[in-house]
Amino acid sequence: MAFATINYFSQSLQKSSSFNIVFPDNPKATRPWGVLYLLHGLSDDHTIWERRTSIERYVEGWPLAVVMPDGGRGWFTNAAKPPHYRYEDDLVKDVVGLVERTFPVKAERSGRAIGGLSMGGYGAVKIGLKHHETFGSVTSHSGAVGFPRRLPEKALELSPEFNVIFGDSPEGGPEDPYALIEKIDHGRIPALRLDCGEEDFLLEENRAFHQYLESLHIPHEYEEFPGGHDWAYWDAHVREAVAFHAKSMGLKKW
Repeated sequence: MAFATINYFSQSLQKSSSFNIVFPDNPKATRPWGVLYLLHGLSDDHTIWERRTSIERYVEGWPLAVVMPDGGRGWFTNAAKPPHYRYEDDLVKDVVGLVERTFPVKAERSGRAIGGLSMGGYGAVKIGLKHHETFGSVTSHSGAVGFPRRLPEKALELSPEFNVIFGDSPEGGPEDPYALIEKIDHGRIPALRLDCGEEDFLLEENRAFHQYLESLHIPHEYEEFPGGHDWAYWDAHVREAVAFHAKSMGLKKW
């Protein structure tokens, strides 16, 4: 696999930004490649997946590029209040657009996947649902999937940016995965997989979302494993996410 850091000017953020990308360098790799957009957590940046996991090794042999964008502390969301940072638009428009103009990737729903951990798990689920005609599969590890429904004081403990990003009444709004599920054609929901560690502080949040999906008879995968909110857990289980997305895309190893 080859690795690169792409520095670009984000029209959505009106500033320079970066993403890392791992992509096939083997001439046997079938083209066009699929793409997995892999999102980081609240305290990290676009370098963290490459530094703390073996993601490059895990995608070896797949005709698959992995794009790791920088979402700052913005929850991969267009902020409701000034300065209105548009991290969702940056990903969906600027990053996806640049990747598809630059690399030999499949520029359609069946070739795009999105996943992430913690804040990025929330972002992957939210963006995957909101832009369900863009992404064909979604994975979340330890995702903060119920974050817009938290009591404000509890949300502010985790993310002081909460009110700026989500506004004063986020529950049921356009950034709430629960509300998004209700508004879209269930037949167009992307292939969906969630997992969480049994010692993770977000476990009950993930169980609640899983139960909600079950109550609506929405097909999805959900698993719990030993482990907490840490890189040992995410490094172990991103391998299952890669396999899930590869199956959804119909990819075959070379």
